[in-house]
Amino acid sequence: MDFSLLEFVPDAIVVVDRSGKVVHVNAVAEDVFGYARAEIVGQAVEVLIPARFRGVHQSHRSGYAASPRVRPMGPGLELVGLRKTGEEFPADISIAPLEAGGERWSMAAVRDVSERRRMEEKARLYRQAQAEVRERDEFLSIASHELRTPVTALQLQLQLLRKVAQRSREEVPRAVAERLEALERQTRRVSLLVSELLDLSRLRLGRLDLRREETDLAEMARDVVAPFQEDAQAARGSRVLLEASGPALGKFDRVRLEQVLTNLLANAVKFGEGKPISVRVEAVDGVVRLAVADQGIGVAPEDRERIFGRFERAVSARHFGGLGLGLFIARQIVEAHGGTIRLEGAEASGSTFTVELPREPPAVVAGESRAAGTAG
Repeated sequence: MDFSLLEFVPDAIVVVDRSGKVVHVNAVAEDVFGYARAEIVGQAVEVLIPARFRGVHQSHRSGYAASPRVRPMGPGLELVGLRKTGEEFPADISIAPLEAGGERWSMAAVRDVSERRRMEEKARLYRQAQAEVRERDEFLSIASHELRTPVTALQLQLQLLRKVAQRSREEVPRAVAERLEALERQTRRVSLLVSELLDLSRLRLGRLDLRREETDLAEMARDVVAPFQEDAQAARGSRVLLEASGPALGKFDRVRLEQVLTNLLANAVKFGEGKPISVRVEAVDGVVRLAVADQGIGVAPEDRERIFGRFERAVSARHFGGLGLGLFIARQIVEAHGGTIRLEGAEASGSTFTVELPREPPAVVAGESRAAGTAG
């Protein structure tokens, strides 16, 4: 029989006689199995099949020769081919009867699906990773909500105790007063960490919304800096100086920008080495500018962009605490407002974080969606 037409078939073709000997292979089969045509013709077809499948193949061979239609090589079996090198490969194999001039053969079409299987495995692993990320984010969201309730209750109880102590006719021992203050500071720290985790989960799940209203950032800065003074002084001995000559009005989410300023101040206190920290607020044309500067350890130039990432830090976590989320969350909030945040300053000479916000929201609500888009 003339098998020359089989050279135009895109799959590897192996033709086997009734005794199971290979009578023809096309050029694609030579490439797939690694044999030259002369090496394989006349050999038992089992040489192309891994040893563990050979018995199965032999038991099906007569059935394939008599089959009137194309059918897979063994329903439910994992199909595997064997190269000359001994390497196994996953394969799609279909076998059909071939008859001419009173002779009957079996013709197998073999397709190497190694790349497809690799892609399928990658897709499976990707889907699994995505599902695990979603589960983790949901857990973070639920856990943060659950933690926030007792932390808030603890804060309220401590504030109540402090007020009762202040109203008491009897003088509260200094040690007790100091312990109350320390407890309040630590509770505020825990509250900040819980808020960061909650915001991280919101960002990844695309749930960070802005509630814009007419806001004076100068007034907001005064409200944040005043209570922060005490914590900064107690933690590092730092003084916080505010410069805000006039109103800085715009349509902002006040609560979110309070969070940005709080994060920047906490950063300045942590790395400011106890030196003065300055906060400056000003309105310039259509932009409101907020800058927080310290005189501490500074940030190396190569780290200035990286530290705005999730869980990133420019220094060892062993020496400085925190989750590495404050600057990441600050950037997301600022960019959601259509603004920018940048870091300046010479290494070992302190850092200045400058936030610039348009007074009016962007024409398209791209800011909010950009923050939500970080969920991926």
